Amino acid sequence: MSVWTCSLGWFRFTVSDSTADEVIARIGGGWIKDKKGFLGYRQGWLSRGNTGGLGRIGTAATWAPREVHVDLSQELISGWTYQKFQSVATWVFEKKGHFGRIDVALDDRNGVIDVDRIYAAVKAGHCVSHFRQSRLISGLDLGSGSDTGKTLCMGSRQSDTYLRIYDKAAEQRAKEKPVEGTWIRWEMEWKAERADAVGMALSGLDQDSFQKYIVGVFRTALDFRDCTRADDPKDRYYAPLLDWWKVLTEGMQRARLEIATSVKKIEEVKRWAEKSLAPMLGLLCAHPEAGERWLVNAMVEGVERWGSKHLGLFASGQDARRLRKKLREWNPRNGFSAAFAEPAN
Repeated sequence: MSVWTCSLGWFRFTVSDSTADEVIARIGGGWIKDKKGFLGYRQGWLSRGNTGGLGRIGTAATWAPREVHVDLSQELISGWTYQKFQSVATWVFEKKGHFGRIDVALDDRNGVIDVDRIYAAVKAGHCVSHFRQSRLISGLDLGSGSDTGKTLCMGSRQSDTYLRIYDKAAEQRAKEKPVEGTWIRWEMEWKAERADAVGMALSGLDQDSFQKYIVGVFRTALDFRDCTRADDPKDRYYAPLLDWWKVLTEGMQRARLEIATSVKKIEEVKRWAEKSLAPMLGLLCAHPEAGERWLVNAMVEGVERWGSKHLGLFASGQDARRLRKKLREWNPRNGFSAAFAEPAN
């Protein structure tokens, strides 16, 4: 794994003249129509990813019947390539739409500096920034008592620019996900006009140029220089960069977009199902308008939508191809385990 990675997080946009079907065809994924609206839109759609991501689409507003509003969380779009992000951004502007929120995270897996030292630099006056406030938060999982790491927040969540610097490795380990080495995440959240500017850059720049642009935007928000608060503002602005900040920003300019792979271990899928699906599946089994037979039929039909990420949980390479062939000959109504039983001698 690269020591420098980049990921695009929350994607929120609105187009003035479209339909939910057109948007879904553009962004992909599995969507179901909600029984209620969304943010004042009378019609809504929902999408949930395997890792807990959430997507929402709203349309048919009384003030703009053809307007479509879209919210996509980081987990839901973690498998998108840069080309897909760019394609969607380009389409948004072609439809005379705008972005309401875009998050970009830059990851340091090289251990250049930890959160405590970054906060110490802020306290010492080395941070040249338009942010007016910062706070250091210690994370704790109340259920397990696990340390989820420290987070340094810069700015206000209500503003158009907000930065979180946190120990991503500690956060993942608290969720019982294996992480090797260090992992510090610098995550910037842009809203309104600032999000629109980032979206415009995304639509027009190649990946290398966009990466350099993002690092430049980060440095516009804050720079770490060899200065103090007592120095003249002009001297602070032109002071030499701190060594660790120079290494960090130069490395992040070379970061590659991280594309999440599907969950590789069945135990992770089981834990996700226990936490997220089990209550609703039990309800469907017990409900008189659904029932166990309906649920089994729904699962059987779902098998038709299995893709490589699902087959990858069973096998890989040549085994996956043999498994796909075997599934084509399998009648799922004979039972799910029958598909993987070895033929009798």
